[in-house]
Amino acid sequence: MTDVANTRVTLNAESARVRDVFDKRTEINRGPFDLYALYTHQERQEALVQFFRRIGLSSLAGLKILDIGCGSGGNLRRMIDYGAEPQNCFGVDLFRKSLMGGRAVNPGIALLEGTAAEQPFADEQFDLVFQFTVLTSVLDQPVRRRIVDEVKRTLRRGGFFISYDFAFSNPQNKNVRGIGRREIAGLLADFDLTFQKVTLAPPIGRAAVRVSPALYRVLALFPFLRSHYFCFARKR
Repeated sequence: MTDVANTRVTLNAESARVRDVFDKRTEINRGPFDLYALYTHQERQEALVQFFRRIGLSSLAGLKILDIGCGSGGNLRRMIDYGAEPQNCFGVDLFRKSLMGGRAVNPGIALLEGTAAEQPFADEQFDLVFQFTVLTSVLDQPVRRRIVDEVKRTLRRGGFFISYDFAFSNPQNKNVRGIGRREIAGLLADFDLTFQKVTLAPPIGRAAVRVSPALYRVLALFPFLRSHYFCFARKR
């Protein structure tokens, strides 16, 4: 079997595994008023706004944006709140059901079915590329690298790859493998990197909000209790 054929088999197998894992997920849906989800979302948005300000942006107007593993397009919808135009926003995801729901509520945003390891976009097409908890769902290391290589290909020089993901593996979830600073730095050796530890670890955060929102906010002040990294990576 040729290298190309081997790569195709590997990509198809990993995509099928990820689809199967997510189809079988049994987490309790805590609904739209889940305080832990609300607080972690607000923290992520604050970190993004601070980052945009640091690099001198007052709006995302005119920027072309890609979200890999976009789900129903919620992250892209928030970029529109920051000034991005819908026609400049693109998403790729494996899950047709999520994409169909997203298309219904996100007119003008292009949400495409496919794998982040093989993107249907031109070289250096985007100013910003996002991934939120995609890489840690991919257990095959060559596929992880292939995804990052596609990010590099589609991102323009001087553009930013913004990655938000678990810093550590969860011993109770064999379908997620954490991605630490060393691995990120190895995958993005030709990028300038800035890291920010965020998100109170889910077991701690969910227990804290049941006691008191104030307790959550106090615990969230301690970086060693946070479970995710934001990596802001600038392509040289």
